[in-house]
Amino acid sequence: MKTWTKLLAGSLFFIASFAMAEGNKIAVVDMERALFQSDGAKASFKQVEDQFGDDIEKIKALEKEMVAIQEKLQKDGAIMSDDEQRKARNEIKEKQSEFQFFAGKLQEAEKQWRAQFFRASLPRLQEILKNLIDEEKIDVVLNGQAVIHASADLDLTKKLLNKLNEASAKK
Repeated sequence: MKTWTKLLAGSLFFIASFAMAEGNKIAVVDMERALFQSDGAKASFKQVEDQFGDDIEKIKALEKEMVAIQEKLQKDGAIMSDDEQRKARNEIKEKQSEFQFFAGKLQEAEKQWRAQFFRASLPRLQEILKNLIDEEKIDVVLNGQAVIHASADLDLTKKLLNKLNEASAKK
């Protein structure tokens, strides 16, 4: 794993060095971050949250119940019988299991939404990014997720986010 990281870093350094030696303009962009922070993504995800609102409420209720039982065990544990303590611990385990079920369900829904939203938005995202690259006269664009460090003036992510929001507002 470390070998791949060194190889990737070396390759990026080589590409960046070559591009800079040629006088080319370099930038970095994190397309996913820009896309998922956009107003369009937030509106789309709000629909997912609305769809799973009952599950979210169930998770919040289970969390409150588990905390209450744990607090009771800490507060009254010394005066509770072994049977009462065992029942309380079993109840916590049951609630944890139920909590994990609903949390997993929500995580899977978010994962599916992210993949679907990314696929559906990719053509528009690429078009907007291409226009931004042309406007800024950039010769080399690196994936922001693969770059270890870049100064803020080389990062196009915020500009891309602004362009995505402008495009969403026009719809």
